[in-house]
Amino acid sequence: MKAMDFLDTLFFDPDITIRDMHKGLTNQNFLLEMNQETYVLRIPRADSEHIVNRHHETMALEAVRDADIDVETIYYDEASGYKVTRYLPDARTYRECEDPCKLERTAALMKRFHSLQKRVDADFEPIRRLQGYRNRLRQPLYDLTPYEDAIQAVYHLNNPRILCHNDWVDGNILFTKDKTYLIDYEYAANNDPLFDVMSFLSENQIEDPALRERFYAVYFDEMNATVRRQLDIWENFQNLLWCCWAMMMWESRHESIYRAIARDKYEALKRKNPNT
Repeated sequence: MKAMDFLDTLFFDPDITIRDMHKGLTNQNFLLEMNQETYVLRIPRADSEHIVNRHHETMALEAVRDADIDVETIYYDEASGYKVTRYLPDARTYRECEDPCKLERTAALMKRFHSLQKRVDADFEPIRRLQGYRNRLRQPLYDLTPYEDAIQAVYHLNNPRILCHNDWVDGNILFTKDKTYLIDYEYAANNDPLFDVMSFLSENQIEDPALRERFYAVYFDEMNATVRRQLDIWENFQNLLWCCWAMMMWESRHESIYRAIARDKYEALKRKNPNT
């Protein structure tokens, strides 16, 4: 269905049904049923333009369009952030998926995504992003200064940057019986691929060394001490980054989920750095 035909149907078909899916942090997501087809309609929340760059998302979607990694996009508008994708009724998120091999499936998906070796005209710039989040904070919930050595450590990393997703949270990885999908490219931009590795492990609270080794065995052609050290650096940095993000979101929206995320990231920092 062409985008304009879709919009004509969306706004003028009286038989459309829309149901809130109650999923998503940056956006609201709705189940949209029309013409005996089912879609997911994404509508950004009012303050989302301060959080994500829609043009970066546009470039990322174009880069992966033919890679068979994302779900099918029916309609996307950069200006509004509205997006409609094909609904997969049997899809499960990482947490929901009961496949005992879901860890390996995710590693294979990430390896395939990075193997595309795509680049876009946008860098994630993790340090600058962290500084932006910190500058918007007025009353931080936690004092993160003891953990800011991670910033300097990241500054000295110099791995090649390619298109990365940068947001491997539970809900952005979908599993069907035969396929694994990576969705929602709002934070996608050029970055160190090791950022994605640690994004998945930290966002899904995979701290068990044995589970991490299972992931590494699929993703890496060769694991060594240098890579492990760099992953440690990214783990500390990401907990710092997303703790700041969550505190910023708490101040903006006053929703308990953001306070909980900030607490989880802060506790992860303390576990990782018990002597700090």
